[in-house]
Amino acid sequence: MSKVQYYQTHTGKFSSASYQDFLRQVLTQTTQPWFIIQDGASYHTSKARQEFFAAHNDRITVYQLPRYSPQFNPIEFLWRNVKKHATHLRYFPTCEALTTKVDSKLQYFADLPQAIKALMGQYCETLGAMAA
Repeated sequence: MSKVQYYQTHTGKFSSASYQDFLRQVLTQTTQPWFIIQDGASYHTSKARQEFFAAHNDRITVYQLPRYSPQFNPIEFLWRNVKKHATHLRYFPTCEALTTKVDSKLQYFADLPQAIKALMGQYCETLGAMAA
């Protein structure tokens, strides 16, 4: 099974409309069903977004994480690491420069799966602490 990645940079304010624009673009590029896990960001929970997913429920299944629950969203550990080592307190003169830096950090993780496992270990520790 081949792995396909979709991403898009966005320089303006991210909104429900820009989120839906991105999803529409991806819909045109694949016929596969989707499973989307999303947090409680306002653009994920807007009425327009709800209507969009209702209109595409034949292809898209959405799992909404509880509000204010980064502990249930392990990707947050990856984003925190990327920000810390690639973007935090750094100036990028262009969006392209920022994208290049983030891409290089994400490539680091793609080449070293044990680094992702180490980050997910933090996630598991957080869940263990919550269960205790």
